[in-house]
Parts: sequence; C-alpha cells; structure tokens
Amino acid sequence: MKKIFRYISIFSLAVSVMGCKSFVDDLEEDPNNPSGKSVDVNNMIQGVMLADALLHEGEMARMAGMWTNQFTGVDRQYVNLNQYLVTAGDFDSPWSTMYYGTITQARLAKKKAKAELNPKVEGVAQVLEAHAAGTAAALFGDVPFSEVTVSETPAFDPQEEVYADLQVLLDSAVANLELNKGILKGEKDLYYTGGAQQWARVAYTLKARYYMHTGDYAKAEEAALKGIASPEGNMVTPHGEAYYSLNVYYSFGQSERVGYMTAENAFAPMLIDPAQEGAFAQNRNNAKTDESARFNYYYTGEAGAYDLNYADEAAFGYNMGFPMVTYAETQLILAEARARQDNLAGAIEALNAHRSKLNEQFGEGAYQPYLITDFAIGGIENNGSLAAKDALLTEILEERYVTFIGNIEAFNDARRTDNLLGIPVKGTASKLPERFLYPQDEVNSNPNTPNPLPDLYEPTAVNK
Repeated sequence: MKKIFRYISIFSLAVSVMGCKSFVDDLEEDPNNPSGKSVDVNNMIQGVMLADALLHEGEMARMAGMWTNQFTGVDRQYVNLNQYLVTAGDFDSPWSTMYYGTITQARLAKKKAKAELNPKVEGVAQVLEAHAAGTAAALFGDVPFSEVTVSETPAFDPQEEVYADLQVLLDSAVANLELNKGILKGEKDLYYTGGAQQWARVAYTLKARYYMHTGDYAKAEEAALKGIASPEGNMVTPHGEAYYSLNVYYSFGQSERVGYMTAENAFAPMLIDPAQEGAFAQNRNNAKTDESARFNYYYTGEAGAYDLNYADEAAFGYNMGFPMVTYAETQLILAEARARQDNLAGAIEALNAHRSKLNEQFGEGAYQPYLITDFAIGGIENNGSLAAKDALLTEILEERYVTFIGNIEAFNDARRTDNLLGIPVKGTASKLPERFLYPQDEVNSNPNTPNPLPDLYEPTAVNK
C-alpha cells in the first residue's frame, strides 16, 4: 500500500494542472499491445480504485463538509473556502482527479478488460466510472461524459442525460459482474478481494443514489432492495499505518495542514452533542436516541471549540477506513423513498434496520426502534402541527445528515431538499451554495464549457 499511495499522491499533483484536453493524449496506443506501455489490467483497475478513493475522501469532501456546516475552515485559504469565497481555480485539482485519474482511466481499463474477455474487471471499471461521473454530475451539473476519451474538447452533456446514461452503465456493470467470469486478483481489489457479487450490490446502491438525486423514488426503492445488504458489504477505503496509506482526513488535519479545518461552532456537532441544550435528543424531541457515542466518534471538545476526532478508532483516526457506499445509505434511501411514496410503515422498517446497526456500533439501547405514532403531533420532529409523514421525513433526512459527516452526499442532500433541515448559512451569504464552479483549467482549454458560466448559487437542473 505504501508504494501505491505514494504513486497516487504524486499522480494527483501531476494531473492537477490538466483540463479535459489532455484526457485523450496517447489514446491512439493499443492497450493490448504487449510491447511498450502494456499494463496489466488488474494493476490498472487498482489505480482507478485509488483515484476514486482520493476523489471522494479528499478536497471535495472537505469542502462539502464545510459547506454543510459539519466542519469549519479557520486558517489561511480555508477561512475563505468556509465562507463560500472560491474561485474557479480552486476546483482544478479535484476535477483532474475526477476526470483524468478516475473516469478516463476507468474507461481504458474497461476497454482492455473487454478485449481480454474479463467481464469481472470490466464490470468493476464500470462501477468506478459511474461513481466518479455521478459525483461530477451532482456537483457541477452539465459535465463531459459521452465524449470523454473521444474528443480533445468534449461536449458538456446535460445533467439529466448523464444520470440516465449512468443507469445504463450500471445495468451493464451488473450484467458483467453477475457472469462472475474473468480474473480480478484479490490483492488488487481494495474492497472485496475480487468478489463480483459485492461489486454488483455497490452498483445497485449507486443506482438508488442517482435515482434519489433525480427524484425517482419508486426506482430508487427498487434498486436499493438489491443494494448493499449488510455493513459487512460496505465499500470502505482501507487505510494503514504507513504515511502514504493514512486516512486522508487524518493526513490533512494532522500532518499536511494542521489547524486549517476544525469544527468550531459547526452545526453538526452541536446537533448531536448531548451536553448542549440544542442537542440531538432535545432538538428532535427524541427520547429514543442517545447520540453520546456517535458524537465522540466524530468530534471532540465542546460548543465553540469542537474539532474532528483523530484518535485511534475514531472516524478520522490515522488507520480508519473511509465509507464510500454503504448499507446505511442503502437503508436510508429505502426509508426516504418509501416515506415519499406514503409507505410510512415500510419507511419505519428501513429506518429501524439502520438504527439496529447503529446499536451494534455505538452501544445497545442508544437507538430504540421507532413506531409511526412517535411522529404524531408533539412527538419526534413534530413540535407543531406536521403530518406524521413530514415529521418522519425530517427525521430521515436529519439521520442522513449525521450519517454522512465527511461525505459528499450530505451536500447533495442539502441541495436536493432545498436545505429542508435549515443548515445555517455562513458568512454574508443568504443561502447555501448550489454547485461547484467549473475549474479554470477547463474554462481555458475547452470551448464547450458552458457560457455564460453558472455562478455558485445557480441550482443544477435536477435541483431547480
């Protein structure tokens, strides 16, 4: 792992100055030619896994965490980032990791695997491509997709079309993986030691995620039922003791940029800190939930002086794995999708399944099972005159918010629900940002970049 993470660290710096124009360099070379630059497809796919991990655990995740008030930027450029004061250049590096490091390399691995009659690796490449491209569409709106690796200046496909294409891509991934043929070496698979069925379940949970993004709750429920079936099937990026395999949050906060980002006065720790008057239980009128252990898992300190918890076995500990696609998300998709379709009993069932696993992680009895009557007027999340459905939906969304601490999906939720939770806005802004900015490198190199450029507060198509 040490050599692998050294490669990814150096690689991420190298691609940070590239726009889409460079994505097609050397594509005329035959990846199946054994001479010259031929690379084993299992090595290729591991590189894609690492780039995808860096994408979802690195810069964009930290920014999403600050913009959803889970973290706080307190030093140097992070003071500006915390208050949404960004420029297009701030997105050059993550865009390159997303496109050159992940999507382009996934397509090359997919092409090589297909030529070698290796559907297992082809399917994994498709899942990783969909994971990165779905994040791109969610955060930026219209993005290059259909012409990536085809044109030096790829067109920007409409966001809704990208989501539709991702569903087709994930269906193809499932079909390839269900063949369970080909060779994915266990030591090259960071997540499932070569298990095709686990990857297929990840594909279904991603399908459900993207249906939620586009508001198709019936299809989200259908896909989630085939998704990750237990925490043992979670897609969690592993980390270790070597410097180059550290948890990325730990590496940033304890080595590279000490003191740049804390959780001072942040909303998320205040919400779940049992020591505060506005804590989880009191704020939600929720006597069935004790968030003491979860608070201590993510945070340290007290109101006004919170920080991320970097201790061993804490969320941001040096060797703590990072959750990418999980059983928790799958169950919470089921809960929300069912509630929005007026199946409140089914929603409660999925939410309780998730809570039972929280008990296993944070202590038996901390998360007692819910009844629909708990959400009546005067009950959980219902201090006024809400219908039980609306109170339950608020509870589900608030549970997603604290489940996704440090994860980009928290920012996606805030925008698609029009900030239903009332996450406090920072600085002088009047609302939360609606998107990330197109990177300056892409604006400079690709004439197909949307013009006029959307600003930070213009909703993407699916969130209008």
